Amino acid sequence: MVGLAGGIGSGKSTIAGIFERLGAVIVDEDRLAHRVLDLPETKERVRTEFGDGVFEGGSISRPALAKAAFGDRRTIDRLNSIVHPPVIRETKRIIRESRRAGCAGVVIDAPLLFEAGLDALCDAIVFVEADRGTRARRLRDSRGWPEGEVERRESFQDSLIEKRRRADYIIDNSRSPEEAAAEAGRIWRRITGCPTDPE
Repeated sequence: MVGLAGGIGSGKSTIAGIFERLGAVIVDEDRLAHRVLDLPETKERVRTEFGDGVFEGGSISRPALAKAAFGDRRTIDRLNSIVHPPVIRETKRIIRESRRAGCAGVVIDAPLLFEAGLDALCDAIVFVEADRGTRARRLRDSRGWPEGEVERRESFQDSLIEKRRRADYIIDNSRSPEEAAAEAGRIWRRITGCPTDPE
């Protein structure tokens, strides 16, 4: 069981993809959260908590929900109380199935690994590192985030210094993709004992 931690835009999903090629089952918490937001019971709770303004055509508008939720700690906690429990239940189900299937390892790719308590499920934590300028540029290019959005969202999370301190391994993902893949392979061998043959 490996948990991925790191700042927004650090490239955790890229590192998760490398681990997947090395035989890991990936639990993408963002994807699970999106599925949870499509459930009727979740929609009803979100409507009760945040109103009709976060809906568009009967579906939750994720940008509108993010705008409503990332206002202060209280609203973030309200959203997390709705989304986290079903996401954690589904995570545990995937872990059980993966163990029964005898997979080499499971990697949890979660933006709130520590905040949601998912680190307690992990044998090792890998911190994916990239400087703030690199992360801001990636998110501006990929999601159109404005200047300062990374800082605003991270202000509601545990500090990166603390997350880095709690990690067992660190991957510098501001370097070349080849260097990051090589480092991920070395870490995977140490954690699992499995031979690697990165593509």
